[in-house]
Amino acid sequence: MQHVDAGAPAKTILDTTIPPITIRTIEDFDAVAYCDLTLDETIQTALQHSEVMRDLGATVLRAPQTLTTQQTKSLAELDPQTSIESALSAFDAQLYAMGKFQNNDRRFNNRFFGGGANAFKQDSHDYVAQLSKRTATGAELAVRSVTDYDANNATGNITNSAWQSQLHAEIRQPLMQGGGLQFNRIAGPASQPGIYNGVLVAKVNNDITNAKFRQGTRDYVSNVINAYWDLYFAYRDLDAKREALERSRQTWQSYEAQKSSNRKSGAAEALAREQYFRFQSELQDAVAGKLIQRTQVNNSTSGGTFAGLGGVLAAERRLRLLVGLPIADGSLLRPMDEPLIAPMTFDWDSISVEAIRLRSELQQQRLLVKRREMETLAAKNYLMPSLDLVTIYRVRGLDQDLAGDGSALKQLGTFDFQEYEASLEFKLPVGLRQGYLAVRHAKTQMVRDRAVLQEQERQVLHDLAAVVGESDRAFTQMETNMNRYLAASDALEVLETSREAGMPVNLEQLLDAQRRVSEAQSRYFLSLTEYTIAAKNVQFEKGTLLQAANLVLFDDTYPIGI
Repeated sequence: MQHVDAGAPAKTILDTTIPPITIRTIEDFDAVAYCDLTLDETIQTALQHSEVMRDLGATVLRAPQTLTTQQTKSLAELDPQTSIESALSAFDAQLYAMGKFQNNDRRFNNRFFGGGANAFKQDSHDYVAQLSKRTATGAELAVRSVTDYDANNATGNITNSAWQSQLHAEIRQPLMQGGGLQFNRIAGPASQPGIYNGVLVAKVNNDITNAKFRQGTRDYVSNVINAYWDLYFAYRDLDAKREALERSRQTWQSYEAQKSSNRKSGAAEALAREQYFRFQSELQDAVAGKLIQRTQVNNSTSGGTFAGLGGVLAAERRLRLLVGLPIADGSLLRPMDEPLIAPMTFDWDSISVEAIRLRSELQQQRLLVKRREMETLAAKNYLMPSLDLVTIYRVRGLDQDLAGDGSALKQLGTFDFQEYEASLEFKLPVGLRQGYLAVRHAKTQMVRDRAVLQEQERQVLHDLAAVVGESDRAFTQMETNMNRYLAASDALEVLETSREAGMPVNLEQLLDAQRRVSEAQSRYFLSLTEYTIAAKNVQFEKGTLLQAANLVLFDDTYPIGI
């Protein structure tokens, strides 16, 4: 039975000696050490540990080949088949050398075939050295040295052995198909219909890779920002739940004290107790969180719509995962920045132009359209017949010795024996079927990609309009929920003041007021975070997220401000 090799074990194993933080009581939560981070510090830390651009969808396990990494651009630039250097290598000079040796010993029935003898014996050597190079116009230049030695018993020889030395200068220039600067820069020399690997195509492919890398970096930074504000909301939601739990505890204790002296207070105590445990349950979820989908790129919107679900420990682990910090180190990350509260007004004409110009997806598609246009130009070259002009200039020398006085090389240097050869080679596939297919295929791809680009632009403008609308909605909701929270707090304060003064208070009204305050407080922080995420998504949609985060990407040749 055959066994598949599972591969060598890992050379290093991640340090997993520190167990993850799990908290069962709020007292345990208060005893934890904290590591405070600003958003800028979080992004910087993430980029310092981002050899792989992580996400929250476990793509590293599901489809690792699709991940953007620090090697993405290098792999494209070093590809031996499709990179710029690979395309340029087709024009590199080629050195060729050959040596062949023969010993012949034959008998012939006819002396004519044996050079005047029935037995023919021969020693021969052949040496060829050639340096050739293709030019940008498709021509092939070659300088060739041919040297052969022949020693045989033919009766007509001047000497028993002789060296012959030749120098060749050859030019082969395509005049129609395969010729021209434009075609060879697009398709490359010796290309075939439908296969275009010239320098210009390779440059466009490299630019597409750079745009994809910027897109991957943008998505990664967006996910880090999302995770940061997810954790911020988790802490604020936890604060609201803690305050609600404390208020409900005091109310329960108050009615529990009255229960022993007043039998009618039994039902009231049970209601207060139920609300206490209800808030305790909500607090436990606010501490631990659940393993559900969080705010991330392409969740409802391109930049990610805020999920609005709390849970400090779960959100903190997700941020650690994205940033590249150890999954557990005995402390909890805690955001220090506050969300955006200032109103924002966007100039639609300006941001829509930015989105069309700067979105990485549109840059990639425009580059692809440009490549299709070049491929269409190259394909038209195959509608012409092949007509090559070949010229060869030769100088010969022949003597018994190879070098020295009276030698083949000495005679070669005199240029006494010169030859010139010129020819035209013509080839025409009848009907040019493959050429017409190449042109139609290239044009169809160009039309398709232009249509896709137009639709992508419409989608980008739609998404931009959606997040601008979401920004306005979230800001309005933030103001409304602030007023709601203040009103609920005022109502609860009046009821608690009346109860403390000994005035009769309806318990159900009091418990309802406590719930309203807790819900309004959480809702306010939720809308506050939604507004911050929406503002970030506007930068995402118009292609300026990295610039807003004070990040600049550089390629190997020129800086690209994002």
